[in-house]
Amino acid sequence: MRNTLLVCALFTAVLIITFITDYAYTNQVYESRANEIALYEELNADPHTLYNGYTVEQLGEYYQKPESSFGKVSIDMPVINQFPELPVGCEIAAAASVLNYLGFDIDKVTMAEEYFVYDDSFTYDENGDSRGPDPYKVFAGDPFSWGYGCFAPVVKDAMNKYFKTLDSGYRAYDLYEMNSADIEKLIDEGVPIIVWATQDMKPFNYRSPAEWYINGTNEKYQWLGNSHTLVLCGYDNACYYFMDCNDKTEIIPYVKGTFLKRFEEAGKQCVVVKK
Repeated sequence: MRNTLLVCALFTAVLIITFITDYAYTNQVYESRANEIALYEELNADPHTLYNGYTVEQLGEYYQKPESSFGKVSIDMPVINQFPELPVGCEIAAAASVLNYLGFDIDKVTMAEEYFVYDDSFTYDENGDSRGPDPYKVFAGDPFSWGYGCFAPVVKDAMNKYFKTLDSGYRAYDLYEMNSADIEKLIDEGVPIIVWATQDMKPFNYRSPAEWYINGTNEKYQWLGNSHTLVLCGYDNACYYFMDCNDKTEIIPYVKGTFLKRFEEAGKQCVVVKK
């Protein structure tokens, strides 16, 4: 009789604990979803937006979820310094960091020499106007010495060229107009994001010598001074966290609002890798 009562008591206790646990978990999931919905509504953003035909969850498929503690989510990114070899090659250092995070064994110099296309042939025409390459097609300058840089399509193409040589199933995509809710959701999936902003999130500056006509066109281009490329790899309530190759030795936080402003000014462009 005593054993029967003990078994019944234990069974009842297990049922109560299970109910409490399920209730707490359900509340946590509900609260998390409610917060996510509220964030999208606040940003007037569509939670079902496709980027290059993929949802955020699809882009993060096969990634390992990052660590999260006390409201901070962080991807463990390797820090790669662009200096001294690549004084203007932040885009290349960012790409190398992401590739190393994904387990590929390639260094920034090899990435620059073998996979990035760059063109430093700036000239003057008969009117004295400067003419040069399109930074959406090539790296404008020489990453080993001087120049300006490049944008998302160039980084995407270089990474895909590398993946192709390995016959890898990985593929890089250039994405645009990503809102902060999807940025954080992508980090939640474990996906590091190569982004365009500025050095130390300072304002862009405009200098007339950094203007030229794109070769073969009548299109005048203005390079924004202080431009910089980083890897966004974490966030908390106040800051985003970056692998910043500009002579930094650790992951660096920048205030969310400041980054989002620079990100928008740079065209809200980024590159991610889909496994």
